[in-house]
Amino acid sequence: MGKQKENTVIMNDFRAISIGIEDYLHYQPLVGAENSAQALYRYFFEDANIPSHQLLLLTDTSPSPGKRSTYPNRNNIIEWINDSPINVKYCWFFFQGYGINYQGEDYLLPIDSNINTITQTGIKVRSLFEKLQITSQNLLIILDLQNPLKDGKLGQVTLDIAQKKGISLIFSCRSPIYQSINLEKSPLITALTEALRYYKHHLTLEKLDSYLKERLNPSHHKTFPAIALPIIISRKKVRHQPLLPTAKKQVVKIQENPTLSFKIQKTPPHSPQKQPISTLILPKLPETSFQPKLSLNVPVTPTNTKPTLPTSSPPLSSVPSTSKKNTQTQTKSLITKYLLWIGAILVTTSVLWWMSLKIRQHLYTINYQKIQENQQILDYGKIPLSMQQASRFNEAISYARQIKPHTPLYGKAQAHITSWSQIILDIAQGRAILGDFQGAIAAVKLIPQDNQKLYQLGQEFLKEWQNLSQQQKDNQILIETALSLIQPNQASSYNRAIRILKHLDKGDLGYNHGQKLIEQLSESIYQLAKNRAGQGQLTLAIQTVELVPNDTQVYPIAQEAKINWQKRLNRSLQ
Repeated sequence: MGKQKENTVIMNDFRAISIGIEDYLHYQPLVGAENSAQALYRYFFEDANIPSHQLLLLTDTSPSPGKRSTYPNRNNIIEWINDSPINVKYCWFFFQGYGINYQGEDYLLPIDSNINTITQTGIKVRSLFEKLQITSQNLLIILDLQNPLKDGKLGQVTLDIAQKKGISLIFSCRSPIYQSINLEKSPLITALTEALRYYKHHLTLEKLDSYLKERLNPSHHKTFPAIALPIIISRKKVRHQPLLPTAKKQVVKIQENPTLSFKIQKTPPHSPQKQPISTLILPKLPETSFQPKLSLNVPVTPTNTKPTLPTSSPPLSSVPSTSKKNTQTQTKSLITKYLLWIGAILVTTSVLWWMSLKIRQHLYTINYQKIQENQQILDYGKIPLSMQQASRFNEAISYARQIKPHTPLYGKAQAHITSWSQIILDIAQGRAILGDFQGAIAAVKLIPQDNQKLYQLGQEFLKEWQNLSQQQKDNQILIETALSLIQPNQASSYNRAIRILKHLDKGDLGYNHGQKLIEQLSESIYQLAKNRAGQGQLTLAIQTVELVPNDTQVYPIAQEAKINWQKRLNRSLQ
């Protein structure tokens, strides 16, 4: 019986783009979109073991491990999609945010989109579908949308395009009631990730459709009856095809009790020799130059011929028989020597063959023992790899290094070291994408120098992440400093905090968080002004509302209130 070792191959022919937008610049903020995009990304990275370079996460706060920004504005989204690899076998595209129907076309709304310039700031669904379909063989698009206009027009064009182009689509458009429900992430993504973890690479649209209908059935959600079942569009022939590539497995067989079987292969004359792998052909005996010649000195007398005897010879009966016996004895001696010589050659050859066989058996035993020993080293190194921790892969690499050059499985050990080093780099990149630069730095420092290319790449990322980590710390200190200036019911303190927060440049880590705080503080200033106006302190209310920055969402409302308060003040002074 033999043992089998299975090694799951990472799914290389897969790409996923996950976009979640919450803090729109010109629309009411959404809740849960960022968590939804991150949840799908985490599943692919942590559960499905997809390398980070095959995944793309675009959210309000997603930092990029590279030089290109992942801020989900229109230009960035289009550039990332245009640079997608061509002819990827499996591609998933997820978008959660606002969508709108304008002049007969559906649009997805990036974070910087404007209702007054939809064609310039939105992303046309038709163009998006065409581009994604070109880059992949098996495309799945998941849209979880909300319509800011609440006009009921969004969706039909999208469904028609998917139907005509044969694109697999999961479409959900939330009702106005559902928009007010505060959830950490979309129920659609919650159910989808549940189905992925249950079915894994066996998940099909047919199975997913049944699962979503059961999991998201409105009758099962008395608290949230406005949850709408998503619509799934697909061609019949792809509904039963897997949505994820099948993870291939390499099986290595190792014999526990190998036995050597040898047999003599007799080759028929004039036929080609076909030697099976486990067949040993006995060596041919060397040809010898010794060719014995027997001289018996026996006279040959022709028949019907009488011998002529010399006159001086004695009678035949009187010739002694000693000569004849000597001749026969000599002949037997030569034959015996010849047979002994042949026997000695055969015995020597047999001994040499037996010694060669024993040596081969001994070398095979030593080699097999070394294979088992090295295999145990590799297997022991693999034991801690069940968790996505960079330190575990670094530990496995240290075990694999024990296998020395010119020994069995050395090449396999080196391949594992390279593969595990790449996984450490992927883990580091995944942490950086989620903004955990300290974790990314700790992971990338574990990449060994065995593979210089991966090591140098890791060092480049290390320098970049160290700079970003320092920037993240500095910006956090700036934010905390701004918040420490706030005094309740003191509008000027809110305004001072806003001025400090504006030192955060667009693209800096913490910029999006700073923008949220600016909007909240501006809203607080406006509410404070309203309270003072309600108390009849119109002059103080006008002075207060002037502290609202002109680049915030509440500014137009504040200006309109200021005009009304000014009119009331003028009337009271007359």
